[in-house]
Amino acid sequence: MDYIAEMPQSIALPSRYFWRRLAALAVDIVIFQAAILIAVHYISTAFPESFSFANDASMECREGVPDQLAKRIDTNWPLKANEWRTNDICESRQFGSGKQRYLQITVEMEPWDYVTPTQVLTIPVDADGNPASKTIPAYSGLISGLANTALMALAFAYFSANGRRTFGKAVFFLRVQSIDGEGPDIGTAFKREILKFSPNLLFSAAIFAISLFPVYPTQDFDALLGMFRGGYTPSNDGAIGLYVVGTIAALSWWLVPIIAWQGQTYYDRICGCEVVSA
Repeated sequence: MDYIAEMPQSIALPSRYFWRRLAALAVDIVIFQAAILIAVHYISTAFPESFSFANDASMECREGVPDQLAKRIDTNWPLKANEWRTNDICESRQFGSGKQRYLQITVEMEPWDYVTPTQVLTIPVDADGNPASKTIPAYSGLISGLANTALMALAFAYFSANGRRTFGKAVFFLRVQSIDGEGPDIGTAFKREILKFSPNLLFSAAIFAISLFPVYPTQDFDALLGMFRGGYTPSNDGAIGLYVVGTIAALSWWLVPIIAWQGQTYYDRICGCEVVSA
């Protein structure tokens, strides 16, 4: 009677348990992201103001513009009886591009409600307060996105290498191992995590690429004022579409293989790893 040796069965995480893996990932991201944000906050306080990681939310604005510029605004964008406007000069400091100055025009309609949108025109200005026809590359967003992803990958790799486990995987009784059953070394673990978070890298690059294009249909300041006078409001459809595409790409990269390949993702296969029950 012929005897056929039974092949060893893989203990890779079955697809029906992928919720455990997803939950562990969510817990770890919250913990590591909080730690990174706290560390960056304390480190940034030690640097001069010009080296801080600023963004649009940290812009400092003061009301009032030069008289000549105010006249151009009033002439090309006259207000209706129920509208009021503020003209501000705002400054921000961004890592990689230094200090930037902006003209920010805000027009609201009275009585204010949730239906009528507020019109906001933000455009770069030069040292004399004149509108400048240029784009401001989002270097700070690109650098912070890449740095955050690298730090996140490094944290995951450290706690996944050489038999260690992240907090989330320990809670949900999971661990990462090489296909030979041993824990991956730090180099393999870091490669795996960089591949895992590659959608984040691509998203940061896409956001930076978009910042290289003009924000408005025209760079002529007077023509732009006329457009806003006619009710023009910048659309967020492009940004929303980018987030939708990015989300679909990330889910396809992370979740689809877990379901289809019995728990092994693309980056697991590339690095010769698998997530198993511990």
